[in-house]
Amino acid sequence: MADESKEMLDRLEADLVALKHEYDLFFNGKRRAEPMKERKELETKLLVGSRRAIVGNADQLRFNNLSGRYWTYANLWTRTLRDLEEGRMHRDIGGNVRRTLVERTEPVEREQIDRAADALLEARRSCGLGGEPSDIPSLRDTLYARALEISASGGGKKVEFVVSVEGGKPKVKAVLR
Repeated sequence: MADESKEMLDRLEADLVALKHEYDLFFNGKRRAEPMKERKELETKLLVGSRRAIVGNADQLRFNNLSGRYWTYANLWTRTLRDLEEGRMHRDIGGNVRRTLVERTEPVEREQIDRAADALLEARRSCGLGGEPSDIPSLRDTLYARALEISASGGGKKVEFVVSVEGGKPKVKAVLR
């Protein structure tokens, strides 16, 4: 029984190495289609293996290790394919998959920051909180820094600031465009 488990684990390990090699060929442009048949077969073997009683602790640990490695690879392959389909990756002339370089754009237009800083200063004055024209450069810097953070978390979209007065206090809201 222990020899049978070791043979099964050896076959699973060899199949995992072969499947990884097939995916490497696919992502490097040497194979036309994704190795879905081989992937499904290995997934079925892992499912069947998880239902079997593996006697030794060492064999159980080895099976869990193989299963974990497979699912790590499967997530990587799925994520890479999704990135390829959604345009975050592309194939170069040689057929290799490469990450698409995203052109960095400004998160917010400078004129919009100027308008928002002026509007915020005016809103502060209307609420009786005061505000000096000397505060505008620091407001601009703060708004720009915040726009960088919001744009980065929003997938690189443009940020637009809207200033309003709510409950007697000036409020600045960032809107992704």
